[in-house]
Amino acid sequence: MENSLNLHQRVALIAGPMTTTLSSIVMNLTRMGADCVILDPDKTVASPFINQINDAREISDKYGRAMAIQSELKTPEQIKDAVGKAATTFGGLDIFIDANMIQKPTPIRLDGGIDSVDEMLDRHLKLPLMITQSVLGYLKSRKKGRIIFLLNDSPVAKIKEDVMAKAARTGLIGFAEALAKQTSEFNVTVNTLTVALTEEYILAHDPESKSIKEAMEKMKLIDPSLKITEADKISQTVAFLVSPMGATMNGQKFSLS
Repeated sequence: MENSLNLHQRVALIAGPMTTTLSSIVMNLTRMGADCVILDPDKTVASPFINQINDAREISDKYGRAMAIQSELKTPEQIKDAVGKAATTFGGLDIFIDANMIQKPTPIRLDGGIDSVDEMLDRHLKLPLMITQSVLGYLKSRKKGRIIFLLNDSPVAKIKEDVMAKAARTGLIGFAEALAKQTSEFNVTVNTLTVALTEEYILAHDPESKSIKEAMEKMKLIDPSLKITEADKISQTVAFLVSPMGATMNGQKFSLS
């Protein structure tokens, strides 16, 4: 099992702002030996976090390294430059994880306003598609690779608040399923992983609550069965999917509750 989950000499590109989930994924993958590059469109990845990962590498060369590339990622040129820099830094790319999940409520406007649609689609659907296209050249050349798109799964208590997010992000499910068929000849797998109540989702959807516990208690009044999806559970599932053991998982939608 240990060898099967060894990611030594693998390079993972992870797109998204710093969250508890993203930091857990990076820490888990680097402990398995992968080098990780975070594409950070919001400039939220702090240097101490990167230093912490690289300090562990100094102690043991079994661990991978980490770096963050802070870019707006709005134009094809910016995306191509960022992906190219990531590939050059650690000598290629093997894994792409899109973690540009939508955490804040996105109810559809009932006053006829349509001003925020372009921005949401650009960030949460168009950007993943463009990064994927840029990454695929590197994966194809290596004749192996993993692509995972992370999505939130709205609970009943919050589904009305996530209407626009559903429109933007769930398009990646059909995209992953179709792309998986095109890339299978190059041993590149493409999957989606849907997660339920993460810590960052809960806090963003209920900023008035003083704690996660208080926010969860409110939601449990509507759905008593709700529970938080722990970050380490998500990162362990991601690690399995990007490891050699995940080679047969392709074009699938996986869900964590």
